[in-house]
Amino acid sequence: MSIELFLSIGTVVFFAIFAIRPTLLTMSDLIKEIDDKKQLDQKLDQKVAALSTVQNVYTSLENRLVVLDQAIPSQPEFETVLKIIEKIASEQQLAISSIQVKEIPKTTTDNLPFNKKQRISLPISVTVIGDYQAIRDFVIAIINTRRALIVDSMIFSVNEERGIKKLQANITINMQYFGTKDESSK
Repeated sequence: MSIELFLSIGTVVFFAIFAIRPTLLTMSDLIKEIDDKKQLDQKLDQKVAALSTVQNVYTSLENRLVVLDQAIPSQPEFETVLKIIEKIASEQQLAISSIQVKEIPKTTTDNLPFNKKQRISLPISVTVIGDYQAIRDFVIAIINTRRALIVDSMIFSVNEERGIKKLQANITINMQYFGTKDESSK
């Protein structure tokens, strides 16, 4: 009787160890995987909600993206900047005696994604002649243009020409655009 009881208990223990244990381990792994999937599902729901919000914001601000592209364009648009400077100088009745730039940026046709481009700053040195108020108004107008032009420095000097003293200002303006450093060095 005790041998039969011993064999019965041994058989139950044997099956518990070799048959039920892997099933229990598999069940615990599946429960853990279900919990992980629930957390992942919650995170995905949060991301979908965030994307929906971003899409709504993008849609509402989409018409203003043109302004950003005008402020810091993806091409240098060097001629446009020179026309802006010339027009503002003309409006302020200033004479431009010189415009100097180290390099003329090349307009490219590459369609690189925005994250592959970087902001490039090209210094332009403009020398204008006129009275102080006109030069001051010129600098303020340059700063207030829609195109991102940053006035970096101004150096004033007085020149005498045929007995007439004239105020001259050498203004360094940084023109901003998005591109690659390789294209700006060409």
